[in-house]
Amino acid sequence: MILQAQKMLFEQIADYFRGLIVKGVYAPGDALPSVREVAMQEKVNPNTVVKAYGLLEEQGLLVSVPKKGYFVKQVLALKNEVRDTLHHLFSKGYTSEDIRNALEEMEVHADD
Repeated sequence: MILQAQKMLFEQIADYFRGLIVKGVYAPGDALPSVREVAMQEKVNPNTVVKAYGLLEEQGLLVSVPKKGYFVKQVLALKNEVRDTLHHLFSKGYTSEDIRNALEEMEVHADD
């Protein structure tokens, strides 16, 4: 990771790990490197890493487990599956309206 002066350090660290999560380097349920490990590697205060991880947690990407660390949220797996399914449906020619109507119909029948 190359830190630059234009952005706050915690934002740069958050951006770096966000990118790795989005690319799938860290999968849902995976632990991120420890706060201490990242702080030592990047030569920053551990509070900077805590702030970066906290930002990712606020954005819904991570969950903090006390005395265990920070983990990629499982809900991302569902979001990725939904995204992949939507891409597949769009490639077959379905429109947003087609998909929305099908979901609404499924919701109505779910109560049966």
